[in-house]
Amino acid sequence: MAEIGAMIRRDVPPENVGMHAASLAPAFNELWIVEDLPFAGGISQLSEVLRHTDDCMIGHGIAPGPFRNPMALAMEWATLARIYPGRLRCGLGHGVQSWMAAIGEKVASPLTLLEETTIATKALLAGEDPELAGRYRSVSGYTLEFPPDPAPGVSLGAVGPKTLALSGRVADGTIIPEGHGPDHIDRAVEIIAQARVEANRTDPHRLTLFVGFYCGPMAELPPPPSEEMIPGWAAVGESADEVAEQLGELFETEVDSIVLVPFGDPQSQLELAATDVLPQLS
Repeated sequence: MAEIGAMIRRDVPPENVGMHAASLAPAFNELWIVEDLPFAGGISQLSEVLRHTDDCMIGHGIAPGPFRNPMALAMEWATLARIYPGRLRCGLGHGVQSWMAAIGEKVASPLTLLEETTIATKALLAGEDPELAGRYRSVSGYTLEFPPDPAPGVSLGAVGPKTLALSGRVADGTIIPEGHGPDHIDRAVEIIAQARVEANRTDPHRLTLFVGFYCGPMAELPPPPSEEMIPGWAAVGESADEVAEQLGELFETEVDSIVLVPFGDPQSQLELAATDVLPQLS
């Protein structure tokens, strides 16, 4: 059965992130932070959430590859993975391309950049010298002085077939963002599996799904928490039964983790999910 997690939304002020996470941790298997421009920084949020929680996994969802140098990112992730061993999930993606253009980080081939960033970051986390001289990333001659053991897995945020295939080849997992339901997941699994076969990968590959969530009067349904959220599949309904039934459809797929991204007030919606919806799924 898939694990159930919750997203700490980007509009939660940084000074409230730790206590918000602490209130959610007992009810969820994992919590994820958001790194969107120009909101709170991902690494600082991770540190705060890890500090305020004890057992649940904490995910970085999702570090934008274009402005994350592999050495800097590996150093930060490695530090957190050593301080809080076994509790970190790492996510890396293209970033919203309009944002990347606005800060001067847009490139001609986002797929190449993401591949090079992933390869170099994973090598560093494993205590290796990447020895990479790529089109956009060149990292060689260094290994981390304090590599984590074990190294945290790195998942790629992916929607399109090329990025899904890349994730299958080079990553430890895939994160499918909001707006995508069972049909998309089934197709994504096929693409990832084929890419892994071609790359001779036999290690585990974790599939995480971010899912829009709302339970309450439909006449009061608020807009998605991010204007960049792709319109599409979400678990929304008037009653807990209705929402639980929609989420149950995802348990028929090969997803490993379902992360609820609440519409409306994040605290009240996630508390409602914990008390009224999740018990029906178990």
